[in-house]
Amino acid sequence: MDDVSGMFDKWLDQVEKSTKLSVEDKAKITGAGAQAFANVLSKNTPRSDITYTKGRSAGHANAKHRNSHRKTKHLADSITHRDGYTADKLHTGDTDVGYEDHYYDFLARIINDGKHNMSPKQVSEMHFVDKSQTEAKDDVTKAMGNAARNVLGGDKQ
Repeated sequence: MDDVSGMFDKWLDQVEKSTKLSVEDKAKITGAGAQAFANVLSKNTPRSDITYTKGRSAGHANAKHRNSHRKTKHLADSITHRDGYTADKLHTGDTDVGYEDHYYDFLARIINDGKHNMSPKQVSEMHFVDKSQTEAKDDVTKAMGNAARNVLGGDKQ
């Protein structure tokens, strides 16, 4: 009976420790999950064969609309996250995955949600973010579980 009591006390200590994570510890855990998701999202993001070394206008980013934004890289290369920071740049320990700036976010939304008169290729590329979220669930869970074990000291049995 003493062994069961000891095991229960050990489990209770681990639960208490895991509920009192510092922002930095939480950032390590969520950052590992964010990196796993970013890898899958980057792999699933549609990539054109266009070279953007000199910049290229896309959508309404052109002189006709008095907008000088220039796309200088592929959408997959603009995926970013910062461990422990939200999209609003708040240091809460949560980690958001997104795109470098609102311009790339805007382009990703158009590609993900679709538009009028789409080609079969464009239709097949729709909902790449949703597909990435579904595909990455196991990878994110494993990465966050491993990071949590490292942060909490692991279970050495």
